[in-house]
Amino acid sequence: MRTDLLRNGEMSESGGIRERLEKAAEGLTYTSESDRPFEPFALPGGGAGWPYGVEEFARRIGAPAGAPAQEQSLYQLFAPHIERTDPYDTRTQALRPRYEALRALLAAELRDVRVFRVGRIEIDCYAVGEDGGGNLAGVHTVAVET
Repeated sequence: MRTDLLRNGEMSESGGIRERLEKAAEGLTYTSESDRPFEPFALPGGGAGWPYGVEEFARRIGAPAGAPAQEQSLYQLFAPHIERTDPYDTRTQALRPRYEALRALLAAELRDVRVFRVGRIEIDCYAVGEDGGGNLAGVHTVAVET
C-alpha cells in the first residue's frame, strides 16, 4: 500500500486541519499488541464520491487485491483509550482527555468521518472524512493483532 506517501502527502490547508491533527495526535498511540502512533493522513482528491465503502477506500489507497478490510465507528476506534480505560491507571486517565479531543476534532472538522481497517496482523487503521476541499483527511495508525 502507499500509506507512507499518503500519510506524509499534502493535506488541504483549508482551516489548517493538518496542523490541528498533528498537534492533537502528538504523543498519542493506538494500543494493541504494539503501541503505534496516530499520524496525519491525506488522500488528495479522495473526497470525490465520498462517502464510499471500505472496498473503494482500500482500492484508492492501493491495498492488495483481496486484502481483508472492514469498517468500524470512530467511537470503536477510540474506545480502548476512552471508554474502556482502567480507572486506576493514572497515566491512561491523564491521557484520556487528549484522546477525547482528537476524536472530537475528527468528528467536528471532517464530513462523514469513517474508520477503515485494512490488512491482516499489522492492520492499517484510518479515521478519515472529507476536508471541505475535495480531499480525504484524518489520522492513520496500525493495530497489531496476531
